[in-house]
Amino acid sequence: MSARSLELLLETAYDSGNTPVSGEEAGNIYQDFEKAYKASLTSAGNVTEEVNFRFERLRLVIAIAFVKAFTRLSHNEKSGEVLGVLQDALQAKSTKEIDKIVQKRIDTFDNLYHEIFVNDQREQLLGLFEQTLDAGSKEELDELIFEGLDLMQHVDWDVNYDEPDDNEPLNEDFLKNL
Repeated sequence: MSARSLELLLETAYDSGNTPVSGEEAGNIYQDFEKAYKASLTSAGNVTEEVNFRFERLRLVIAIAFVKAFTRLSHNEKSGEVLGVLQDALQAKSTKEIDKIVQKRIDTFDNLYHEIFVNDQREQLLGLFEQTLDAGSKEELDELIFEGLDLMQHVDWDVNYDEPDDNEPLNEDFLKNL
């Protein structure tokens, strides 16, 4: 994958240009990780804190894209709190600081699991988000970027997936047979 693919993923998820990370900045995050990763390969395989930090930042940007796309589909305001946590973590200056920010507000992630099964695409986006958190290699993140771009190209962003109206009166014959 490329830095441009990451930019497209973020732009597709937001669709408004109001991304917390500009496309160029997202591309830079990808390129910074690649540079640190390549440098670690030439230094006798030593994985440094720099590589870990750059990997976490890249993972955060991908996670932000999936959560934003999920939020757009679910119209669940509480899932926006998760975006806030991820965006705050992206501002961290170390891997330890990222972990501290996320752990402090870990309970907000429960908001993502409200009504996910109403829509298959929401469930798929949440699955990609979870895979992003579990990813342990550059290849896995690249694959997730590709899968996310593919999925988001098939999402009908305009359809309203709200639950059916519960204001319809219940059938009395049906109730008697219960």
